[in-house]
Amino acid sequence: MTFGLRNGANWLEALRAARAASQPAALITVSRADGSAPREAGARMAVGPDWQADTIGGGTLEFRAIEVARELIADSSGKRRTTLRMPLGASLGQCCGGVVFLAIERIDLDDDAWLAEAARAAVDGEIRVRHVPLSDSSANVTLTRAEGEAGETRLVKEGDAEWLVDVLLPSTMQVVLFGAGHVGRALADLLGTLPCRVSWIDARDDMFPDKVADNVVTEVGDDGDVARQPAGAYWLILTHNHALDFDIVEKVLKRGDAAYVGLIGSKSKRANFTRRLEARGVSRERVALDLTCPIGIEGIEGKEPPVIAVSVVAQLLQLHEARLRALRD
Repeated sequence: MTFGLRNGANWLEALRAARAASQPAALITVSRADGSAPREAGARMAVGPDWQADTIGGGTLEFRAIEVARELIADSSGKRRTTLRMPLGASLGQCCGGVVFLAIERIDLDDDAWLAEAARAAVDGEIRVRHVPLSDSSANVTLTRAEGEAGETRLVKEGDAEWLVDVLLPSTMQVVLFGAGHVGRALADLLGTLPCRVSWIDARDDMFPDKVADNVVTEVGDDGDVARQPAGAYWLILTHNHALDFDIVEKVLKRGDAAYVGLIGSKSKRANFTRRLEARGVSRERVALDLTCPIGIEGIEGKEPPVIAVSVVAQLLQLHEARLRALRD
């Protein structure tokens, strides 16, 4: 790889980085999946001559798609898009049994505008819909705001014309993690492997490890950093100090724009915070609705930091997927 693409970058970040470096690239999208398939319609991956980002499911399906994408990148005839129909049977050495339809696009100068707008929408938590003219390589991709029910990525045919209607959901979670103790470290390690962005905050600079994942940013700070965090974030509050925990929880709940507010602790800690928050003007009903404490999915009782981290991240992923479904529908 010859340009500054961070490890774990998603398809959109990869394509924007490739365009910024004037590097050739292609986008592969699952436009339709019938029956059993490794990924759903709307799964995407970016491909360059010697790199790839994200996945459409691996195996021979993906190898063949990458091969075709690289042929399209190298094509000098002006062809910009192609489609593939891939039965997942013995011929591909895969036993899913379904059929996957792929749209493959060469990404060039004409795509810069929609790439930039898609990136802005992802940060703002908004849906965009790409309209890709598959049967006309001379026509450009357009990007629109979702109107009504955006639905799922799908193929649309009108006579001889074929379009990909590609629904872009804001799939990257923004996580704000307060606390760099044992559990905080375990969470940062696990979140560092996932499609999310993490602001990791602690007042003690020496608590952070020397190296963190590319999607994790460490910050020396305290509850004063609550106001500048983005709307729609997933908050995890597990500092070394209960008073600091309380101050952060109060500020986050009063903001009123969090996707999730998780506080490490017991039921008794929750009851104590609820009484104190009510005295500070945060209603008991608001606390019951918006504050998660204890954190993590039910049925996992282990207290080891990595076990807690797995349980909590599973809870975040459940909530985030439900949020995306609600946005789409």
